[in-house]
Amino acid sequence: MVGKPVVGITAAHCSEELKTFPRQYYVDSIRKAGGIPLILPPVKTQEESSDVLGLLDGLLLTGGGDISPVYLREDPLRGIGNCLPERDWSEILLTQLSLQKNLPILGICRGIQVLAVVAGGRIYQDLPSQHPIAMEHRQTVPRQYSWHDVEIAEKSVLFSLLGERKVGVNSLHHQAVLEIPPEFIQNALASDGIIEGIEKPDAKFCLGVQWHPESMEADIHSKALFRGFVEACLLSKGT
Repeated sequence: MVGKPVVGITAAHCSEELKTFPRQYYVDSIRKAGGIPLILPPVKTQEESSDVLGLLDGLLLTGGGDISPVYLREDPLRGIGNCLPERDWSEILLTQLSLQKNLPILGICRGIQVLAVVAGGRIYQDLPSQHPIAMEHRQTVPRQYSWHDVEIAEKSVLFSLLGERKVGVNSLHHQAVLEIPPEFIQNALASDGIIEGIEKPDAKFCLGVQWHPESMEADIHSKALFRGFVEACLLSKGT
């Protein structure tokens, strides 16, 4: 009999997580969807990454601070926020190997950006300065409330999970995907043209969203997204 899938949840393992990016939301969302949540402190080497992933049936890349320009291979622009290179390196290692292993991946906010960068795409370091006509993507209402709508691509895994062409999402970011990686497609778009979701169609489950579904606990679409991810992790566990 196949037990519940174990989902690794990335964390900075420092005050960042305690102040502004509550891990409990992610833990609760995975548990309610039928998975076993496991919080991961940063790994340091490829060997450690491989050992950790050997314990997991899926990887959840969580929200957090900005990605260091060093890992973007760019000079730092004005407007970039606090970076934690230790966390960047860890999530790059974990994501690279997860993609190679075809382990189910869900990227949330910063997580979609990490996924995009590792897979060969690019991100905006700072939306307000690099895309000044964009709407305000850092909402001024509590994180459990939606802030703007996104259009969902019909021929996408995301649409198959949510079942609607337009959904309301929350928004707590100033970085975003600029160029979609090879072998990925865009699955969600804001009205100002900002990419709100990407996925890899040929993967077991490899999907990123720019919003924070874990914080919208009462939202049926958020529940459906986590349910679909955990179900993919369960199927992966059995293969």
